[in-house]
Amino acid sequence: MTAPFSMAVESALSAHFKQADGPSLPGVEWLVCIERDGRTHHARVRALLQPGASKATRADQAYQAQTTMQYLADQMESGWDPADEREHLIHIGDPHGQAPAAAKPWWKVW
Repeated sequence: MTAPFSMAVESALSAHFKQADGPSLPGVEWLVCIERDGRTHHARVRALLQPGASKATRADQAYQAQTTMQYLADQMESGWDPADEREHLIHIGDPHGQAPAAAKPWWKVW
């Protein structure tokens, strides 16, 4: 059993991030404050949006933040200690079970 912890987003930077193997990708770099065992740690997570992510997912910063914090919680469950600083990189797509919205043709206004 792991020790209880609390997390909160401290800041976020939305940008396009250069990739070594291709074009830049949109995403958010999150700074998350983690309190565990009476200590405070910070984790920086770069969350890139998958190319197929819907407009709704791209606009939903709460979903992106929640996904980022769930990733960190999973990392701690797997044994990662927040005191061990490292670079975190995740890719965020649409929520499971959510089909992408069908795009309306450009000529339809209703």
